[in-house]
Amino acid sequence: MHDQIQDILFIRSYPKNISIVPSNRDVLKSIIRPEGVTIAYGRHNITFLFPGIGKLQKSPSQNIIERINAGLITDVIDIGGGGALDPSLKRGDFVLSCEDIPHDTKIPAKVKRRPDIKKIVQRLADQNKSSFYEGKILTSPHMVTRREDRKYLHDLTGCLMVQMEHCWFVRKLERCIDSTAFNNLFFTHIEVVSDEVPKNDSLANSISELYYTFKYCLFFNQNYLGNIKKDFLNLCLTVSE
Repeated sequence: MHDQIQDILFIRSYPKNISIVPSNRDVLKSIIRPEGVTIAYGRHNITFLFPGIGKLQKSPSQNIIERINAGLITDVIDIGGGGALDPSLKRGDFVLSCEDIPHDTKIPAKVKRRPDIKKIVQRLADQNKSSFYEGKILTSPHMVTRREDRKYLHDLTGCLMVQMEHCWFVRKLERCIDSTAFNNLFFTHIEVVSDEVPKNDSLANSISELYYTFKYCLFFNQNYLGNIKKDFLNLCLTVSE
């Protein structure tokens, strides 16, 4: 892999099954503390930091900023669950972002990406018997549930999916660190489809898709998305080394 991975800043909460000894306290720390929780994972230090919800993003701690500026953290990785804008996407499909689009400006976030990640996410999707896509992902400040709204945003932006944090955190991070350090960071953003484009905007469909959103992103986050994070790190770091 080009420019070997060193330490990683992992956006989202610390999943219990990423380490040998699960800790509810560490999960809580990763959500609340601006320094997140850092664990040794093989030869690497992985810092799990929950950025916030919507546009309410917290600034990373001074320690994280200093490690990025010093080149110790080389990668920012974001794996989460989001809503489909493309009606062909099915629940559980993997989307690797090639461009992240903020809802307000529609101007893509200018970040560096590792080209080799595509093969890793394809392999991860195959392991989970899911389809793999590479495309644009929209960051919205609020949930998008209605079929009409999803179709409008898909036609307007060409994005395959929508979620609520990524671009806002990228903006916050860019303001906190040196410009050279930001330009040297590699960003990987993967979203798993948690809810599909509903067939119609009936109340039953809306409630059903909302249930799946909470199921993937909150209720079973430690198991389903936690396993995906663990498998991704194993594949990514094995290739890196």
